[in-house]
Amino acid sequence: MSLRTYIVRRLIIAIPTLLAISIITFSIIHMAPGGPLQFYLGLNPRTPPWMIEMLKKKYGLDKPIYEQYLRWLFMLIKGDLGYSYISGEPVSYSIGVRVWNTIKLTLASEVIALSIAIPLGVISAVKNNTLVDHVSRVFALLGVSMPIFWLGIMMIYFFSLYLGIFPTFGAATPGKVYSSIFEQWADELWHLVLPALTLGLVRTAFLTRLVRSSVLGELQMDYVLTARMKGLKERVVIYKHVLRNALLPVVTVVGLSLGFMLSGAVITETVFAWPGMGRLAVWSTFNRDYPMIMAITMIVSTMVVIFNFITDIVYALIDPRIRY
Repeated sequence: MSLRTYIVRRLIIAIPTLLAISIITFSIIHMAPGGPLQFYLGLNPRTPPWMIEMLKKKYGLDKPIYEQYLRWLFMLIKGDLGYSYISGEPVSYSIGVRVWNTIKLTLASEVIALSIAIPLGVISAVKNNTLVDHVSRVFALLGVSMPIFWLGIMMIYFFSLYLGIFPTFGAATPGKVYSSIFEQWADELWHLVLPALTLGLVRTAFLTRLVRSSVLGELQMDYVLTARMKGLKERVVIYKHVLRNALLPVVTVVGLSLGFMLSGAVITETVFAWPGMGRLAVWSTFNRDYPMIMAITMIVSTMVVIFNFITDIVYALIDPRIRY
């Protein structure tokens, strides 16, 4: 199967999948108790009935649910995500100012996790049942068991409050005027360190265990014995042959998780007051902001589909036996 044919087939599958996700999400949020008008009623419990009816007509909430969905779907096809029921801002603008922060946090934490987990997992598997392996397994167990909000609070306490090295919140210094683009990048990078390190360490623990178990499984294969009998150096056997095959399950997990992580690491963003999509998703859900919830859901779903496709392509690059 050619790559073009494979892409077409994946698109044919992706379109009904995303359509089904949109229908299910739209139905669930409309069946949930309350609604976007609760926001107005909470601000002013004495809102007159005529104003409530006016708001319902303004947002189309007086229409049957299938008409509301079709109206939203036609707007989506035209590239219009609508307006927030709560803030009144265009949904595309609200997401646009936050999505880059979430992408930075996601990619930085994944780079930290992979750069630690892969070598640590390989060493742990090669030095199986030694002191190095035991220490690695304890570290992985602690990382998996440790609540991420507690780790984030400890990071803030030690590195921000006690040592005064890193800022405690935000993606940049509020109100700061930068003299150059490099000063802005440095400030944003300084704010990124603690959130990315917190999320990355939790990811490191899980990926370390995955890499270790995968490498251990590959070390039992016959091709490893054959390579050693040919006189290949152990480093070549491990990093050229074993690790390449052992990375397949790691690629699967990383590819799928990246799509979901773009919805925002909600807890990490909350602890560090990071202005990303995770906090926006929680805030929108609490306030029943239907257009915002639908937009975030569809963006995350699309990213999962895209990263799933990229994962399949990387499969073929890592393992030449896989063809489409």
